Amino acid sequence: MTELPSEDASADAGAHPEARPEALPQVRPEALPQVRPEVRPESVPQVRPEARPEARPEDQPQVRPGAHPEAPEVRPEALPQVRPEARPEARPEDQPQVRPGAHPEAPEVRPEALPQAQPESVPQPQPGSPPCPPSPRVEFAELLEAEFVRRWPGRSAGLDAVHRYAMIPPGKLLRPSLVLHAALTVGGELGAVLPAAVGIEGAHVGSLLHDDIIDRDTERRGRAAVHTEFGPAQAVVAGNALFFSWFAALSECRRLGVPADRVARAVAVQAEAGVAICRGAFDELAMRGDLELGVDAYVAMARAKTAVLLAAACRVGVILGGGDAPTTELLGDFGDHLGICFQIRDDVLPYDPIAAPAMGKPSDSDVRNRCPTLPVLIAHRRAGPESRAALRHALLDETEPALALCRIRAVLERTGALDTAHAMADDYARRARELLTRLPATAHVAHVRALALLTRPAH
Repeated sequence: MTELPSEDASADAGAHPEARPEALPQVRPEALPQVRPEVRPESVPQVRPEARPEARPEDQPQVRPGAHPEAPEVRPEALPQVRPEARPEARPEDQPQVRPGAHPEAPEVRPEALPQAQPESVPQPQPGSPPCPPSPRVEFAELLEAEFVRRWPGRSAGLDAVHRYAMIPPGKLLRPSLVLHAALTVGGELGAVLPAAVGIEGAHVGSLLHDDIIDRDTERRGRAAVHTEFGPAQAVVAGNALFFSWFAALSECRRLGVPADRVARAVAVQAEAGVAICRGAFDELAMRGDLELGVDAYVAMARAKTAVLLAAACRVGVILGGGDAPTTELLGDFGDHLGICFQIRDDVLPYDPIAAPAMGKPSDSDVRNRCPTLPVLIAHRRAGPESRAALRHALLDETEPALALCRIRAVLERTGALDTAHAMADDYARRARELLTRLPATAHVAHVRALALLTRPAH
């Protein structure tokens, strides 16, 4: 089984791999230049974060293939010219004499940019497991955004212009990250599954375009919603197109070398998930205004509305990456637990005075649309007659959303409903992380760790 960091470990723990002696640059004594006597070696390499260090040629590491990706970038013009042969020996007469302040192009080395060894928090691969990527926490945000820009460039017009506005800048990129990490966990190739990751983000954004119309929300991700900017009809059509692009992306994976049988299985998973998501959205509409709704009914709705797509992201990633059926189901269950956890945390945000302003959408949307979210349902079940009446009036009859939100928050705090909702979310996150420990020993440790980190709160 794959060992994970403890639940109390920092989200950033393991962000750098162990420093290995063989990864350090080898400096030969004959390659060191002669320095002036007044410059003492022990006084030079002391680097303070606030000061730019005095770079000397002998301090420049030899760049070798596979060197640590987080090492400071060394510009070619800052290095002495060497012969074309591989790894030439530096001659003293080729090295310039370095004086304080005499090398303005030397890269700045910050201590925090150097790899920190944390052996006790980094799970070690089991014998026979594939090699891990350089960094235990692999981020795909820049890669995905670059792919969005390539597909929807700045000169886009018509439907593509709407898609560019909806996709760029991106949101949390949780779903495409799940596709990529799941695929790489089982040894898949990043380039071959990248289109599937882009496609699932398109499907998610397409659902948001429709949600904003249904909920009459005029803002999304801190700016005008697509239907506000381009019109409701245009938003509906653009959302539909993004749904189809989700499936078109799988044909790209086929052209990039993913076997046809894997693509066919991924199509089936996506189609099933698409229908379930629509069913969840339909059920949510039917639940509006129903404060007698039980917690079990809420969880079922949240699973269909949100968790199904996260589970599909994990399953599609494993399938395209070549994983077996047990791993596909295990990571699918991980996505299911993560999705419910994510939905509960999203429901709590409007009642958090610190996090609510950073939501990027109206915090009163659920109240304005009379949606009985989990903390509201918990409070209604626990409250006495007077508080129940206040809760019902605020959700169903209050005409001023901001006032309704304030009154509901007061009931949630009195009943402890917010703490209970947080605890439920944390429990789903814990169960999701526990599933990861059941992965086979051949799983890529770095990507298993990255999946575990996705279960932690973003706020």
